[in-house]
Amino acid sequence: MMSTLVGIGASLITPKVMSQFRDQKVKVIHAMPGRLRLQCDSWKNNIVANALSKNVEKYPLILTSEASPITGSLTLTFVVPHISQQELEELMQYIVQTASDALLFTDATLMRGMQKTLGFVDRGIKKQTNGFADFDSLFAFFLLGKGIHAFSNAPAFSSSLFYWAYTIIKGKGSDQPHA
Repeated sequence: MMSTLVGIGASLITPKVMSQFRDQKVKVIHAMPGRLRLQCDSWKNNIVANALSKNVEKYPLILTSEASPITGSLTLTFVVPHISQQELEELMQYIVQTASDALLFTDATLMRGMQKTLGFVDRGIKKQTNGFADFDSLFAFFLLGKGIHAFSNAPAFSSSLFYWAYTIIKGKGSDQPHA
């Protein structure tokens, strides 16, 4: 006879099931008959939360599925008060796979952090120069200077620096309205 897990408590979930969640660090927050609440920091994203809410609700054992991008939690209501260990393992694999697939469509955390830092630096430069310069203009100026300085010894390298400076300048100019 299949043992029931949901409703008995999160402490009875086997180590095998929990090992599947180590990479994503999924935690069981609450379990009671017919209901389960999970939490994972990587689910604190609108794209991931939407994918979990929509896709997990389609799973045959799930009556309702609600994900919160604020808390990174997923609350499940089952169609039955108890499910077997095997059903729970399969559901958890489905949830982890759904979240992993959704993560492919999100911006990387590292990139978001670098963009925030660059934005902070850019605003500081603009403030200090009264809008005369920003990060892109200073970087393009640096590339041009480095390209001129190295031109006699390494013309191919200098050409690539000139090209990168050009693309920064040209890209910046396309954002501006034309007079």
